[in-house]
Amino acid sequence: MIRLARSLLLLSSLLVPLGTYDQTPSRNRTVLLAAHRAGRIEVLNPITLQSLGSIKALPLASAVTSDDRGILFLSDGIGPEFKGCCALYAIDLNTRKMSKLLDPVAGVVVSPNRQHVLAQRGNVGIEAFSVPSLQREPVIPRSVALGVYRLSFSPDGRLLFGVTNYPAPPSLDILDFDRRKLVQRFAVSEDLTVLGIWVGDAYYLYGYRDGTGQLWRVKADLSTIVEPVKVDFPHQPSECKMQRQDQEMLGMGSRLFLYELFGAKVDRRDDCGKEIPGGFFSVDLQTGVLSARLAPDFHFASLISGEGEDLYGIDVKDARWTSVRLVRLKTTTGEVLARLNLASDVWFINLAKVPSELVPSGDVEVTPNPVNSQ
Repeated sequence: MIRLARSLLLLSSLLVPLGTYDQTPSRNRTVLLAAHRAGRIEVLNPITLQSLGSIKALPLASAVTSDDRGILFLSDGIGPEFKGCCALYAIDLNTRKMSKLLDPVAGVVVSPNRQHVLAQRGNVGIEAFSVPSLQREPVIPRSVALGVYRLSFSPDGRLLFGVTNYPAPPSLDILDFDRRKLVQRFAVSEDLTVLGIWVGDAYYLYGYRDGTGQLWRVKADLSTIVEPVKVDFPHQPSECKMQRQDQEMLGMGSRLFLYELFGAKVDRRDDCGKEIPGGFFSVDLQTGVLSARLAPDFHFASLISGEGEDLYGIDVKDARWTSVRLVRLKTTTGEVLARLNLASDVWFINLAKVPSELVPSGDVEVTPNPVNSQ
């Protein structure tokens, strides 16, 4: 639930001057989006991490994603009236308008064909919107989707995979997205926290408790999950009063990475008499054996995959986010390829492909769309 609370949504309003976007030939450009609670989305060069521009939105951003036509979806925030929180907004960089789609929300995901955006308002099913029109589509009802999910589409967009730790026992639900039907449900031990992710064309389910985990692969025909391999994640020092250890996973190409999650409301460093190493590990998918710890000096609040051998991480020196860095790393060695000091704030990052002419140059603002806002 802690991770779910962090993954709710935000954003809203203001005025954008004309002529503030690059007028380069029309083609998609990869940018790195970095949203933070102060109410801005920084648009960065993914190689150098230098600023290309910024978009002024509303305070309390907690997630950002996009399609490839200049629509940004922002999670977890307060609307213009500042009377409530946690809504999903769409910002159209072409019209510079922002539309409120759903309130409250969590777990936002965009389909591989960029035609659908999904979100949840808690344990009430899964709601969908058309990306081109921003209009509602048929919901996946609670009778089918029983949990509060961490969602991801299959690469072809046909199936929707959702891992849940609440309110049902920890499980993986596989849904037929077009038919809004449950295809398969795999439950695991109730004493585990479960995560799931795609690695290449295979889906992996990971359950952990303290320093011990189990890793399952879902068979291609969805009939079952294979016998798990054991994963021994380095255990916390005994000096830590807080025994809970939050883990996170990242799939990149044919590789799987695990890391301890820092910077959440529960951060073991607050109650530990010994410095806790950070970094990340590569997992052998056949044996569950972890590689040597890479980039141990970085305590990641998030990691995302980049292009080629790169990944990007938000490094938090303490649980209060008073010293924050964005780093670009080489996955094979943990070598730092670029770094950027960020303002003391809570940050969220994602890569996006945006039409070149819509990449902001300098500071821009967006205005709320009263017609489409819901």
